[in-house]
Amino acid sequence: MPKYAPPSKWTDEFNTPKIEDLRKLVINDAKKAFDKAITKIEALGEFKTRPHWYGEAWFWAVAFFPKGSDDPLAIIVPSPEDILIASQLTHDFIDQLSTRRLKRFVRDGLELAMPPHDTDWAYWLIPTPNAVEEVMPVLKSKYNFLQK
Repeated sequence: MPKYAPPSKWTDEFNTPKIEDLRKLVINDAKKAFDKAITKIEALGEFKTRPHWYGEAWFWAVAFFPKGSDDPLAIIVPSPEDILIASQLTHDFIDQLSTRRLKRFVRDGLELAMPPHDTDWAYWLIPTPNAVEEVMPVLKSKYNFLQK
């Protein structure tokens, strides 16, 4: 008789994982990227950092809620295969964002948050700490934009 395999902590909607549990799912250099992303985002200002359920698309993610906001600045999705950072971006924010100095993969990540797409989520794969560094200017700009 086959043994029952419990669901992954990442996909188990009914049991809120700890951030450490989500980190354990990430493999190789992505663990360093995960740690660096948390450190860099929290360095931007005052956040309530906690796991948050994002449904069947992203399951449990680490969400960074700025003080006094119900919407996260960004989330880290700890997919074992492809760790990513995602952020909801308004058209007003994207219009004022200077994209000239951003790396191509960062500009490509912004594409889904722009017309004609029906979503306002931008996302970037961050398999290495260097990829986190490349995305941070967008998140820093969004944080400053929200503080105005």
